[in-house]
Amino acid sequence: MKVHCISDTHTLHNELELPGGDILIHSGDIMSKPDPSQLSSFLVWFSQQKYTTKIFIAGNHDHLFEENPNLINKILKLFPEVIYLQDTAVTVDGIKIYGAPWIPSNREGKAFSYKRTNEAVANYHWSKIPNDTDVLITHGPAYNKLDRVMKPVRKDQTKLNLGCPYLANAIKEVNPQLHICGHIHSSQGILDISEPTTTHINAASLGEDYQYSNKRRFIEWEILKTTSEIGLQGNGIKLTIGKQEQAN
Repeated sequence: MKVHCISDTHTLHNELELPGGDILIHSGDIMSKPDPSQLSSFLVWFSQQKYTTKIFIAGNHDHLFEENPNLINKILKLFPEVIYLQDTAVTVDGIKIYGAPWIPSNREGKAFSYKRTNEAVANYHWSKIPNDTDVLITHGPAYNKLDRVMKPVRKDQTKLNLGCPYLANAIKEVNPQLHICGHIHSSQGILDISEPTTTHINAASLGEDYQYSNKRRFIEWEILKTTSEIGLQGNGIKLTIGKQEQAN
């Protein structure tokens, strides 16, 4: 079963050309402001993509999902072919996929965020990840896993690791076969392909300048077995980059 991973399209989804396939996963930041028309535009585009299953989560720019969940539910009902995950899971052909939007932050104003130093709140969110999760989708990366700004465009951008250490701990404990994220645009790529534990994909589609470095940006992943079947004998996956070279 092949999965195409994208993230951080920030209203520029129409510029993406995707080939279609089994599953399309978007790891959040589909919007730039809490405008329902931006969400509708994304959902029309997303629902029309030629994939059997289409799954997405929200990101820290998707304030509307946090501020007006009732409106979100009404809009989502118009797109039954799309699956939205928010601290919830779905099983596709025996593969359990869990999605959550939360990120650590040093400042207020971001949707679905908690203070970077608030261990209790972070652990509250990440303790919800089911132990039998095969694929984990979060907006932000785990600590030291594709979580650095590799190509800063502003003076205030740090080169420190920005991922969540508490998420990293949860991933180590649950050991999903795959973790898909975004958020840190210039850390897009794949990590731990040959490791017998979790493979990490940062699927950010836009660069730090919020523009596409290539006309087409996706990461393709093929799952061969479920995590429960493969155990620690190998991660059972095959990963390739679609047309573009890995950013880092």
